Amino acid sequence: MAGDTHYVCIVRIDGVDTICLWQSDDVTPDHVVVDADKRLLTFPSVSAARAAGTAVSSDAPASYDLDAIDAWCKSTRDDVDCRSILPAWNLIGDLPDLGSLYKALDDQANTIYDKMFHGSSLPSMTPPGAEYTPTWRPAELALLKRLLLLGLAELRARLPPERMRHG
Repeated sequence: MAGDTHYVCIVRIDGVDTICLWQSDDVTPDHVVVDADKRLLTFPSVSAARAAGTAVSSDAPASYDLDAIDAWCKSTRDDVDCRSILPAWNLIGDLPDLGSLYKALDDQANTIYDKMFHGSSLPSMTPPGAEYTPTWRPAELALLKRLLLLGLAELRARLPPERMRHG
């Protein structure tokens, strides 16, 4: 498709739903839309986000429960919900100009990402009735949790000042 398209996202983090845009175009890599200070460009409502530009998709907003991801990362649980973690990982990875700590760890996690991708059992890649459930080694889980916690810290640092977590 020529041109660019923006998609509305609802990101739950620190108990608050933050409405932002994700952009896909033919020129730049897909990315979360940020302002001149590299903070998330946020909106008070989905309708305000849709009114922000001419190329905003009418698709239902994508929802990301990053509080659930944060809780899982801080737990001792070893179950991995690929269908919720993979989209969150992709969202974080689409933040422009990610910090070097996150980027370095993300670069080490390619095999984990592949397992997570296949574990999502996407309908376009999985025969009807089939499902792949990856087996996770403790070292993989530890790396995944560290990576996601770093990514969540990056995202929190990109929230507009009025949304910054206090305490």
